[in-house]
Amino acid sequence: MPTVRLRDASEYPEPARKLFELSNAWFAYDFPAPPAMSRVMAWDPEFGGPHGRAMKRAMAPGEFSRAEKEMVAAVVSGANACRY
Repeated sequence: MPTVRLRDASEYPEPARKLFELSNAWFAYDFPAPPAMSRVMAWDPEFGGPHGRAMKRAMAPGEFSRAEKEMVAAVVSGANACRY
């Protein structure tokens, strides 16, 4: 199975580190380190930027609550054998 090395937050350029701080606010949780998927996505801004914007749109207020959307995401990740 392909893997990627999860880099330490200090290895990222300043704009990416600022995004990590914003993700703490967005998740309303003070992570001791940026979440793994945030670090993976931030390494390639051309991919991670659009992905992050799509996630924010998907989790925006709508017909389903954020909790319901998170549960769907967890079930899909489990069905796909994804650790995240």
